[in-house]
Amino acid sequence: MASFRYTCLILLLITAPLQALTLNGFTRFGDSVAVNAGTDGVIQRVAVRPGQRVARGDLLLQLDDRPHKARLAQARARAERLKPPLQTAELEFERAQELYDRDSLSTVALQKAESRLAEARGAYEAALAEQQLAEYLLQLTRIRAPMEGRVLSIEARVGQYVNPEVELTPLLVLVRTRSMQAVGSLGSEQWDHDLVGRSASVTYRGQRYTGRVEEVGLKRVSTGAGLSGYPLRVRFETEQLIPADMPVSIEIGE
Repeated sequence: MASFRYTCLILLLITAPLQALTLNGFTRFGDSVAVNAGTDGVIQRVAVRPGQRVARGDLLLQLDDRPHKARLAQARARAERLKPPLQTAELEFERAQELYDRDSLSTVALQKAESRLAEARGAYEAALAEQQLAEYLLQLTRIRAPMEGRVLSIEARVGQYVNPEVELTPLLVLVRTRSMQAVGSLGSEQWDHDLVGRSASVTYRGQRYTGRVEEVGLKRVSTGAGLSGYPLRVRFETEQLIPADMPVSIEIGE
């Protein structure tokens, strides 16, 4: 009988529903992207301002494209200059192949014609590759938004020279303001990884938003005033502009 009661107690503990939780927390932007230049150049124009909403593909910064246009013109001219020698080498090889097939040309002569054709083709293809690279780098002088969001900060200045090979500080930071996070802190007795995926609500200045628990931390972090806890993150959507680090209330249902 005692064994039966013990077994029932275990089953009750295992199948007991998770309790509702109410936590104090703060807001975080759901996603952020640090934007830098993809090529070197001098910033000619800053097309946005902090706080501005942007769509994917909108122009953020414009670099002086004159050096890149000049490199593209050089690459195109080189490709055009190497095209006639390739055409000549192709005709010479075709002629050499015909003579060889009629036993009117030696193997050595045919191999020389083939070698000249390979050399001409290699030079022309290398020139085309340089042209494609120059076209690509020219496109990179127009720095565009990689996602929809808002401009969080701008470090770029008109006249500033940028080089992505050595630049460490992002020129601009974008954040998603429609997709936000509410971050709360769980105590040891509240921690439960099964909270992940549960529905939750976030209240900010009296406005209630529906979301879902996205993450429960596995490591204690400091929450200030000498206290620590396990971070819990709730993802929620909003059309309202909410800054980061604003206080919110988080409620997780049963």
